[in-house]
Amino acid sequence: MAISSASTSGAPAPTDTSTAAAQGEQGGGDAPMTTYTDPAGQFRFQYPQTWGKTTQPGESIRLTGADEFISVTIAPNPLPPLDFGKLDAPGLATASPGYKGGALKPYKVAGTDGAMVAYTWQLPKSAVSGKPVPSSGNRYYIPGPGGKIAIFTYSSPTRTYDPAGTDDFANTFTWR
Repeated sequence: MAISSASTSGAPAPTDTSTAAAQGEQGGGDAPMTTYTDPAGQFRFQYPQTWGKTTQPGESIRLTGADEFISVTIAPNPLPPLDFGKLDAPGLATASPGYKGGALKPYKVAGTDGAMVAYTWQLPKSAVSGKPVPSSGNRYYIPGPGGKIAIFTYSSPTRTYDPAGTDDFANTFTWR
């Protein structure tokens, strides 16, 4: 089973993040939250209400703040989350310049037994400064109904990265 790097990309497109930043959107921090509900009714999760939609090809949704994002892709999956994550790893590495990944590990996320990998990478061009940004991210593999898996990715600049906050975002994800 091959995983397309386009459908599970870890890197935001600089042109799309520039659009979000130009509209005055900011990081998550203590920003008021809102709920995104998938139009097909498959899932929902919370995100900072100041973020904008910047979905890339192959993704179900991408929401972007200043140099940070949450991306969700729903994929068919007959495999356990760890096995799926192992197949997805090369695509994540290819899509994330300067990728350095930790070990993929079993992880309790969104109330279920999934998997997670923490990684660092280099955002090529900041929407705010126009310069490269050292970034950190977590990718969660959340099993769902009907042989589906949610690939939930959060990334932010390393200088403001909060692993517990990242888990908080992922744990708001619910299948419907």
